[in-house]
Amino acid sequence: MIILNLTSAAEQISALLKTYPGLKIEKSDLNEVRLLGNIHIYRTALDFTLDNYYDIEIRIPIDSSSLPIAIDIGNAIEPSYPHRYVNGELCLETDTAVKLRFIDGFNLLKWMDEYVEPYYFTYEYFMRFGFFPFGERPHGLEGIINTYQEIFNEVDIGKTLRLMMYSAYESYRGHINCPCGCNKRLRICHGKYIFPLMTNSDIKELIQKDVESIRKAITENASRNNC
Repeated sequence: MIILNLTSAAEQISALLKTYPGLKIEKSDLNEVRLLGNIHIYRTALDFTLDNYYDIEIRIPIDSSSLPIAIDIGNAIEPSYPHRYVNGELCLETDTAVKLRFIDGFNLLKWMDEYVEPYYFTYEYFMRFGFFPFGERPHGLEGIINTYQEIFNEVDIGKTLRLMMYSAYESYRGHINCPCGCNKRLRICHGKYIFPLMTNSDIKELIQKDVESIRKAITENASRNNC
């Protein structure tokens, strides 16, 4: 699943630079484009308005399955903030959630509008009021599982993992019992949530990778506990 090829990247970066004139191309080759500069964010929600500029670096992989990343280069984000990595990279969302959002085609402007700008709004809101205005996504594998809990509309982790396994490796059959284990037919239980996932090869591949990541983590954790 290629996020941006060379042609689409060039077109989208051009549109991005017009929308954010404080950015400029710092580096460009066949593998990656790096943008550097500042972005102006003006957003209002929950009786709070953010109107500020932020120094940022955006790295855009070309012909890759990796998503763009945004890096705080102006030290606007406190190092202790839980959604900022040590190198300054912003933890915007799980890759799974972003890739599913753009499964029909990645869009840099929408990525900025739906993930990067809300990140800064959330940060400033949190620093002022002490809580996250739109909820908080866990990190790592917990965050991946949490993403699928939302997709499947399921709170039980065990059921979520079974639904992930089925979606990753099986073919959809609405008449069978739902993999969640409730003894209802799939079509009247979780079928409406997993059917769209199982009929798209890119999504199925993404789920398979997430399942393998979880399996690997479980195996490694078991090995450490047995030492």
